[in-house]
Amino acid sequence: MTFLLLYCTLLLQAQSGAWLHPGGKMAVYGGDTIAIFGDMTHEGLLLSTPGSVINFYGLHWRNNPGASILDESSDGLSGTGGWFQFIQPGKSNPAIVYQFVSGGYNVSQNAGTVFPNLRLVNSPGLILEDLNDLKISHELDLRRGSIFLNGWNLVVGHQTPGTIRNYSDSNYIITGGRFGNGFLYRSNISPSDGEVVFPIGTRPTSYTPAVVSSADNTSTFRAAVSDSVLSGLTQGSNLLMSTVNRTWQIDALTPNTNANITLVHRLSDEGPAYEANRGSSYVSRFSGANWDTARSNGVPVSPNIYTTGPPNPSAAYNSRSFLLAGPNSFFTSMVAEINSNPGKTVLQFFDAFRSALLPDSIILRWGTVREYFLKGFTIERKTLTAPGFDSIGFMPTRNSNGLSYIPSGYETRDIQDSSVSLLYRLKVTMTDGSFFYSPVRMVRGKTATGDVNVWPNPVRTGTRLHIYYNEALRVKAIVLVDVPGRRVGYLNTAQPPYNRNYYDFDIPTNLSAGTYFLQFIIEDNKIIHTEKVIIINRL
Repeated sequence: MTFLLLYCTLLLQAQSGAWLHPGGKMAVYGGDTIAIFGDMTHEGLLLSTPGSVINFYGLHWRNNPGASILDESSDGLSGTGGWFQFIQPGKSNPAIVYQFVSGGYNVSQNAGTVFPNLRLVNSPGLILEDLNDLKISHELDLRRGSIFLNGWNLVVGHQTPGTIRNYSDSNYIITGGRFGNGFLYRSNISPSDGEVVFPIGTRPTSYTPAVVSSADNTSTFRAAVSDSVLSGLTQGSNLLMSTVNRTWQIDALTPNTNANITLVHRLSDEGPAYEANRGSSYVSRFSGANWDTARSNGVPVSPNIYTTGPPNPSAAYNSRSFLLAGPNSFFTSMVAEINSNPGKTVLQFFDAFRSALLPDSIILRWGTVREYFLKGFTIERKTLTAPGFDSIGFMPTRNSNGLSYIPSGYETRDIQDSSVSLLYRLKVTMTDGSFFYSPVRMVRGKTATGDVNVWPNPVRTGTRLHIYYNEALRVKAIVLVDVPGRRVGYLNTAQPPYNRNYYDFDIPTNLSAGTYFLQFIIEDNKIIHTEKVIIINRL
């Protein structure tokens, strides 16, 4: 067999692309490096030996029917082979972001072109083109970026599970969010292989791998993950409240294989009922009619260790052993008992302040930790002298059905050309009509200065003193004392204290006119600020 031998660096320019025609032969030996800057069409025979590298900077690599890539072994598949590196073009073609590959392999026929080793150095990633699966016989290195299956399949390993390196919550195999969007295959997993990781997720930023260990048979396994869990698998009620909102399909291609299945989920994907009852969580399999139960359950294990990066404390996993009788096995993580009520909507913060560039524009920002059947937010405003708050607008939740298990942020503006100080608060309303209020925030008049201000001052007995407080330290209590230092008034703020910039203090009716002092006390009972107040009996 005669090959075109390449012993030096070869540059194939982007203007014409590269084409290995039918019947054409090319060998890349150890120490050889080829850089391909245009698209690659492969229809011939390519020999890739250990130590060789092909750097592909183009947009499309196409293995057409009849193409072969062989390693140094006698069968061309069971050796080590060289590296095929898909690299983001960078300055040579800054418009290119994703790269595409027509792998030329067919999983159902177990035939076609096979890459020996593939390294991805392209963020955000590599996309499988239509009508083509991709097989890598030896090693996949996810150095940077993810592989998008796009409805097709990726096979790693030939007669062994192969090796996948550098998988993490940034670099993994994206199977898509629906059933049938493609599988990751690991070949011939045996009991001696131990735990084999399938680094998969439904989309970028959603790394939810599965882990398989075979207890008896040697079998090829395939895995995929989809968004949502339905009571009837593909129909019925959505079980997002009591599950992790993911369904994994994990199949052993050798019937009647005993295997241990581990499912990794993000803590932010836990439904409210799951989170409140996570001590009874377990891996559940769909039985054909419903989701089964398990004899044992417990708290998911965290952090997630099934990553080549640092263990991730924002993820957890459950494990359970099963007999996999045949294909089409579906799994999720759910809770067996719901004894504790789910948490309610939690407001993380609420801020109100004047824009530094537009003093008449008041910026209102707030965020939720999670939302549980939230309808929305009524924005309320009042002046210091007004008897009550008025509604000035409503902002609905941005989350479907008012449910969110991750932080959500909101922002709006109130245009006010008045120089008076204003008070703002949020009325947080659920779909059942229940509600709660946010802390009150004060926005001072445009000419006010200083970190602590009180109004009115002088103040008469039996009325309310408004306090603007913008110090960094949180206040535990506000105390009113007379000149000799005797306590004559006391305000205990919310415990534990939280950051706020407004307080109202009721002046007792029995005080004599004169000079008094407001003392601001922090958690360790230290006085951090004193403000002089003049009290009068009559205006």
